[in-house]
Amino acid sequence: MSNYLPIRTDPLDNLPLLTEVVGGEPLDDLPTLTEVIAEAAPSPVQAESISEETLRRLSERLEEQLEELLARKLRQRLEDLQQQAIAEAVAELKTELPQLLRDALNASR
Repeated sequence: MSNYLPIRTDPLDNLPLLTEVVGGEPLDDLPTLTEVIAEAAPSPVQAESISEETLRRLSERLEEQLEELLARKLRQRLEDLQQQAIAEAVAELKTELPQLLRDALNASR
């Protein structure tokens, strides 16, 4: 088995190796990472310049989403409680039914 890598024939073969790029002359005109980060940080003026209209729309959208979430949770909780109440009522009726039938038969005699 050979230890050599297969020969590539695609267009990426023309790209320089990392050692070729690093070995060249240093590029002094490139900014450092801290300079790039400092430029990208928004100024307080930019952050505060959100218009009142944008704030109003965002507030309305948030309120709609909260209402929808609360309504969904409330519907689920009410559904669960309704099923529980029905199950309890049926169980109670089953326990009372024999006595109700006896009373009805005795009353009709």
